Amino acid sequence: MENRIAELRKEKGMTLKQLGETLGVRDNTLSQYETGKRNPQLGLLQEIADLFQVSIEYLTKNTDKRDFPVNNDEDMLKILDMIDDHTISLLNLSKLTMLELALRILKKRKEFSEGKYQKYKDTAFTTLHIIEKEVEVLDRYKKVRKEHNDTVELIYEKLIHDETNITPNEVLTFIEEADRIDFKELKKILDYMKKLPNAKD
Repeated sequence: MENRIAELRKEKGMTLKQLGETLGVRDNTLSQYETGKRNPQLGLLQEIADLFQVSIEYLTKNTDKRDFPVNNDEDMLKILDMIDDHTISLLNLSKLTMLELALRILKKRKEFSEGKYQKYKDTAFTTLHIIEKEVEVLDRYKKVRKEHNDTVELIYEKLIHDETNITPNEVLTFIEEADRIDFKELKKILDYMKKLPNAKD
């Protein structure tokens, strides 16, 4: 998948290592994302887009427009019109813009409910609800992703730096076999392994 990660990183004067540290992602993994050899998950894409204050659509080269800033009510209504007629989606907005849009809708709740913006009511409140859910899900994803990255980092350290009887090939085989079998069976195997005595005892 084509993206602008490298372009935006350089624009911000960051090295791969600095970006990796900021995101909690290995720099060689980021390099593969930048070159399109691997694709980051949507949640990580959103984190990267947030960092550079651009939309996911811009980050993934689906548009040349970085964002649709909301500086006033007119901007807010234009965006709601574009969302309503499917010219853009929330993926065209940076997280900052989504939050600004949500705040403006909340501040103008009365105008949307019964005042001069009533024709935008359904779109505004639907958009507000989606933004709230989107932010909640992305925050949860970010937390889980960082926990998983810490675990992957531990695996990497054990394989590369610690003396262990397990080879990277055996780890890969275990992962592939675990994907093949049912989760309940995998859990039984892991429980059995935990009960085995230590080889060094």
